[in-house]
Amino acid sequence: MIVLGIDPGSRKTGYAVVESSGNRHRLLEFGTINLVDTKPMPDKLVKIYIEITKLFTQFDIDSVAVEAGFYGKNAQSAYKLGYARSAAVLSAALHGVDVIEYSPRKIKQSVTGNGNASKEQVKYMVKALLKNGDLSIKEDESDACAAALCHLHNNVDSGTTYKSWSTFVSKNPARVLKRK
Repeated sequence: MIVLGIDPGSRKTGYAVVESSGNRHRLLEFGTINLVDTKPMPDKLVKIYIEITKLFTQFDIDSVAVEAGFYGKNAQSAYKLGYARSAAVLSAALHGVDVIEYSPRKIKQSVTGNGNASKEQVKYMVKALLKNGDLSIKEDESDACAAALCHLHNNVDSGTTYKSWSTFVSKNPARVLKRK
């Protein structure tokens, strides 16, 4: 299974493509879509959409895991975050891929065992789980990896969807009865 994790933001959007085979996970691609110098907001949304769409052309992504928005006291920030999420989700929807949202607390709990873990703890565990200890990974990228890992940890043999029957068979050969 290949999962695209997304940590949306109006200034930086992190992404990570993680492949899972059983309980082994491998980081295929990661990065940050830098939006700081991009103005106005519609141009930022186009940039997010284009960059996420490129990932769908490079990888056979089965699911997308998105960090759900944290809504604090600033409504303007919440709107901007919602816009960024929408651009990423639209790309997935147009490619026929399911999008699952996880709260920041659920992601931290799944990756570190502590729903109140610090950014540093999440980053440490992401590197350990993906066996990339010496890899230079930024905060937004680490959060995107954590979202993908959260989805993989929470959807082992439950709720997993496949684009087609042939995809299911190729990814689950042990679960298919063979005719004699």
